[in-house]
Amino acid sequence: MKTIKEKKCQRLRKSAKTRRATQRKLSSGPVCRLCLREPGDPEKLGEFLQKDDLSVHYFCLILSSKLPQRGQSNRGFHGFLPEDIKKEAARASRKICFVCKKKGAAINCQKNHCVKNFHLPCGQERGCISQFFGEYKSFCEIHRPTQDIQWGNVGEECCVLCCEELSQASVENIQSPCCSQTIYHRKCIQKYAHTSAKHFFKCPHCNNREEFPQEMLRMGIHIPDRDAAWELEPGAFSELYQRHQHCDAPICLHEQGRDSFEDEGRWSLILCATCGSHGTHRDCSFLRSNSTNWECEECAPSAEATDHIPENSGDIPCCSSTFYSGGHFCRDTSLAENPGPSWTAGPGPSLLEKPESSGGRRGHSWRS
Repeated sequence: MKTIKEKKCQRLRKSAKTRRATQRKLSSGPVCRLCLREPGDPEKLGEFLQKDDLSVHYFCLILSSKLPQRGQSNRGFHGFLPEDIKKEAARASRKICFVCKKKGAAINCQKNHCVKNFHLPCGQERGCISQFFGEYKSFCEIHRPTQDIQWGNVGEECCVLCCEELSQASVENIQSPCCSQTIYHRKCIQKYAHTSAKHFFKCPHCNNREEFPQEMLRMGIHIPDRDAAWELEPGAFSELYQRHQHCDAPICLHEQGRDSFEDEGRWSLILCATCGSHGTHRDCSFLRSNSTNWECEECAPSAEATDHIPENSGDIPCCSSTFYSGGHFCRDTSLAENPGPSWTAGPGPSLLEKPESSGGRRGHSWRS
């Protein structure tokens, strides 16, 4: 005859097996060994890592309370060895999540004498906070770090990043430490941190790079130690390796058009010495054969700054290193230094009439 205690233990074992089987049936793909959830949002759970028959969320790895990082960064999962992960999963299988009341809770509150355990997704839903620095501590909704948000000092109660109304629940908002009247949604700041990453993360309001990141880390924002998201896109810097190949003179004199040029000679393409994003055929801007420096109308100084017509000079123009063609302001910056013969005879005196101003620019580690 089985005792009442033995029968109760048998029922508990059967119910645990039934729950695990149900979870496996509901999940169509791999689940995290430490929280039994599917991949999910990488901003909340981190990258979903898979190797052989083992799958884990990156955040579950670094936040698990008893999981050591004993390997090099190129071994296992960022230094977490598969055998250690399986041991931690076995330990967590005896811990019950205070949110969902199911086993497998690998994270426990780090506050002294607090016995609450939780799955990472469950804790996030309840308002628990995990810190991604130092000892990577996690806290329940009671012992989590807090801020004294003064709603009365806020001019407009809306998030600066998304311009939507702020939630009255303090767990969903974060106040800036450097701009006391600026409050953000937690999800907006986390998305901003995930995009800008460590090297570009700063206060969106005042560009503070010291107090702001430290306070966001304290409040549980994960700031990845990598390049910004826009720098990781394929071909992000491809335009920097492309040379301008077009004549931008108002009147192009080349018979084959603006996109045709030669390596040397009168039809060689000279780029703006300042910006490099505009070009001209040597003959189209009447440049001398030894001219190597030329500035487009956007980068050249104003006509008033470079030309000076003395008084009582009549209609005789002064000698100038600035050439005009159809109102286009472009300047050969090497004429004063390297005078020499021109490839063309150049415009006659009657063509060197000074036009109106061109309107151009005036003057000048965390755990990995």
